[in-house]
Amino acid sequence: MWVAACAVVAVGLFTAYLFQSRTQAVNADGASNALQAWDMLHGNVLLHGWRVSDVSFYTTELPEYALVEAVRGLGSDVVHVCAAVTYTLLVFLAGWLAAGSAKGRQGLHGAREGITRALIAAGIMLAPSLGDASYTLLLSPDHTGTAVPLLVTWILVDRGAGTERWRRCVPFAVCLLLAVAAVGDPLAAVIGAVPLAAVCAMRVAQGLAQRREPFRDRAYELSLAVAALLSVGLAYGMVHLIAAAGGWTSTAVRTGVASGSMAGRNGSLGFRGVLELFGADFFDLQPGREVVFATVHLAGVALVAWGLWLAVRRFFGGELLAQVLLVAIVVNLAAYLAGTQVQDIHSTREIAAVLPFGAVLAGRLLAGRLLAAPLLARRAPAAVKVAIPVTGLALLASYAAMLGFGASQPATPADNADLTAWLAGHGLTRGLGGYWQANGVTVDSGNSVTVRSVVVNENRLMPEAYWEAKQEWFEPSSNYANFLVTASAPQGESDSALESHLAALAGRPAHVYEFGRYTIAVWDRNLLTALG
Repeated sequence: MWVAACAVVAVGLFTAYLFQSRTQAVNADGASNALQAWDMLHGNVLLHGWRVSDVSFYTTELPEYALVEAVRGLGSDVVHVCAAVTYTLLVFLAGWLAAGSAKGRQGLHGAREGITRALIAAGIMLAPSLGDASYTLLLSPDHTGTAVPLLVTWILVDRGAGTERWRRCVPFAVCLLLAVAAVGDPLAAVIGAVPLAAVCAMRVAQGLAQRREPFRDRAYELSLAVAALLSVGLAYGMVHLIAAAGGWTSTAVRTGVASGSMAGRNGSLGFRGVLELFGADFFDLQPGREVVFATVHLAGVALVAWGLWLAVRRFFGGELLAQVLLVAIVVNLAAYLAGTQVQDIHSTREIAAVLPFGAVLAGRLLAGRLLAAPLLARRAPAAVKVAIPVTGLALLASYAAMLGFGASQPATPADNADLTAWLAGHGLTRGLGGYWQANGVTVDSGNSVTVRSVVVNENRLMPEAYWEAKQEWFEPSSNYANFLVTASAPQGESDSALESHLAALAGRPAHVYEFGRYTIAVWDRNLLTALG
């Protein structure tokens, strides 16, 4: 019955998240990942010739994309389906991890606490708000999915801490999982391997200093610390082996330490980003329904803040997992606020793991207190005793209603969907364009219209083979392109010089068309031969 119930809930959540994801327009970033997965599905497993962005997602979302494409084919909706699958997994894994050992205890109280833990964690994550939060959590792979292997890792760590027979094999599995996650996203090492190693090393040192137990009682923590450190080196080696075997190469991470003048902006965007993750971002909202929804979501923020406060208070005497989650959240936020990655509200993707980690922490640390409160108040009126469970159920129902509202909103077409239809209708199927048009059109058309991205760099027109592109696309002996599409603002600021540079190399175009914010210039020759 539990399995059947969970399956029904999972299908319902997936469907709701899929419809809410469709309220966001698929852009070139998600389309690029879809093309990479499509290439993997068709035999290019190592992505030979690809230069990916500073995050490859090779071991996280790309296999998921390939599986979905094997069933559905190539198209923009693949991005929505995978986003819904990923977030459904996050909700279930957060609930499972929050329940922890409580779900396996004998008796009614253990079962109640386990269920309450899971409901708190899953409830906090249940209803991402529309707008920026949906863009961050329910669209392209932008670090949100990295939390999936990390939550699986924490489940193994938690299981090993409570069961002796698991302790010998858990460190090996942890090392492998952390390494695989870091291959796909280096952030996994920062918010996964580093916190685990630091907390376990502290616990080992604490145990030796206090001399309250023999060293063998700290062997599990020591083995986890070693496994976490080894995972970083293993991930580094795996990435270089892939490159040496002719596989994908990545662009260097563009980051640094923020200057003093950036501190205020980083702090403001960081605060707003945390509220956004939990659906409580009040900034730029119109009075009415949106404000009500954000107000209700403040309950989740309050629960997580309470859980963090308890974790800080009992840090040196707390359980292993609570310590790891707290350090991971602090490290993630500190690295974000101190770095140069903070550009706008969409930069919140860098701290997306704060949502599931905070939700799990709240579930694990608050459930027992909330269940015990009515029992402690024995002389209180009956109305007071039922206030906590009734309030909790009301909040859960409110979150479910908000999720239903988000899922009922109209879908938004993919970026450049109108351009895709126009090109296909005019028989223009092979061309060049700016980054924000190229891969998006290609995926939206299911590869029937292919547009390859080019860029003006240092006053030279060149293939954009250094960012989300495949070198083979630009070889004129096996490929053809006879048009260039550029766009005006908001996604065409860098495209204005493309046409003039290409005209200098290939001559004046035979035809120039204006379609909405797009300009399509057509030549009677293969433009790839002019790129050099």
